Amino acid sequence: MLSRFVDDDRPGAVATPSQKPSALLDDEHVREFIANGFLRLTPDVATPVHDGVDALLRHACERETWYGNNILPRVPQLHEVLDCSVVRGALVSLLGEGYYLHPHRAVHTSTPVELGDAALAPETDAPPMGKGSAAGSGWHQDAQSPLSRARHHVPRYLIGFYFPHDVPVAMGPTRIQAGSHFHAHPVRPSGVVLDDIAAGTFLLLHFDMVHAGFPNRTEHTRYMVKFVFTRTRAPGAPSWNHSDPAWRRPAACLPAFDLPNTWTHVWRWLRGERPTPPRAVGAAGSVEPFDQPHQPARLEAIYGGGHNIDALRDALLAHAGEGRHERALVKDAEGRPLPRDDIRGFPRRWNERAVVMEDAAYALAAQGAAAVPALAELLDHADPWLRINAAFALGEIGAPAREVAPALARLLDSRHQQEARQALDALAALGGGLAPALPRIERLLTRSNPNWQAPQVMRGWSGEDQVRLNAAFALLNSVAAGENQAAIETIATAALGDKNGYVSAVATETLIRIGTPAAHAAALRFLAERRWDETLMGRAKGY
Repeated sequence: MLSRFVDDDRPGAVATPSQKPSALLDDEHVREFIANGFLRLTPDVATPVHDGVDALLRHACERETWYGNNILPRVPQLHEVLDCSVVRGALVSLLGEGYYLHPHRAVHTSTPVELGDAALAPETDAPPMGKGSAAGSGWHQDAQSPLSRARHHVPRYLIGFYFPHDVPVAMGPTRIQAGSHFHAHPVRPSGVVLDDIAAGTFLLLHFDMVHAGFPNRTEHTRYMVKFVFTRTRAPGAPSWNHSDPAWRRPAACLPAFDLPNTWTHVWRWLRGERPTPPRAVGAAGSVEPFDQPHQPARLEAIYGGGHNIDALRDALLAHAGEGRHERALVKDAEGRPLPRDDIRGFPRRWNERAVVMEDAAYALAAQGAAAVPALAELLDHADPWLRINAAFALGEIGAPAREVAPALARLLDSRHQQEARQALDALAALGGGLAPALPRIERLLTRSNPNWQAPQVMRGWSGEDQVRLNAAFALLNSVAAGENQAAIETIATAALGDKNGYVSAVATETLIRIGTPAAHAAALRFLAERRWDETLMGRAKGY
């Protein structure tokens, strides 16, 4: 499973200012990622760097405080790992050169636990963990932060798990279910990967990979740092060392099942290919295989081709009036709802973990431009869940759907924050044509909506927090199109210092990428006023 990488001086390596060339992936490793859902990387970083990160992580977490998203400025040596040619090359290969390091990151700790002589199979769900562990042992797919976004089958978000020290199986490395990243929810474990992990290992995962912690049966706490990376533009061509256009099952394919239609769809998307027109299958078509519990069959039904677009539209329409845009919440002992999703049975509806859209929406997106008229029609439907699904599918289609940007912009006037959030993500995915939405985006970033202030999760984040973050990402993703730069610069500058620190981070990156003297000055001033002195060591060296 240990991935191999091109040498830095191979043709096609990407050079950036003040950086050595990126070690881009080759075709076989991209195929491995598509099928398995992860790659194991060995950063080209000296061992003392990993040792230094490990020591500083332990000092900061054990003797100072919980840093959360601030762990990166607290341990800036982590940048040496994130910026090395191997990690950067894999990210460029899978997310494109314009990828962005998301402001969410976290330290996952696993403290020692005493389990006696009990034997635990790698598939075991939720085994006991040490007291105070910040690594969950139940099989799960990650939620977005601070609130949810849609689950995408194509790689728009990746997770990085960095282990600065050796993690033998006895210490509880992160477990992975190979090939599970397309699943609508965790199922009976299969393809479980549980191996010793060498110091400095960087696991790069599709965001929706099913994974879990494992008990630490040693005497030392295990440390791992999680990062999230986002794509900011749709692929127009392969961004790795590409020579063979054909999809084939990789030699190091770990899942026992085969998903030729699904894997081929993702491969072609990464190559920048447009979907071919759907084959006619009769007036009614068939969507019976959708929404079934067997995930490989469900996925192959979505991407098997030959769908009738009217039948797919009708499959979405069948869910009108079911209230799926509203969450199902758990209740306390007195029957009062809590800001936490009731995920029993994994219902297909809006939630604040990560939203799985209707299978018909994924299938419509796979039809490409041919499905745009039907989806545009659904944007005017009275049911918010249908509008949310239509917006998602249009965003997945991307550039061929830019004609619907004005209709998506109108959804930003919705009273439902969920709908505004999905419309913003769809606009971000179009890769251009943002002009009709800019006045509304400015309003969303500068004026509070009193109806969107209630905490949506136990951590306190509100719907407006996520609306503003999605709006900031829509601005960031539009920079590459080279349109409306002055207006975007003005809006991004106003968003600096937003009450949601995620928004400020994305707005800063937007200004950096716009690159005008005024944009750089605004970003530099904002960052200079908030610089972090990483040389301080808590009480030991407070000033």
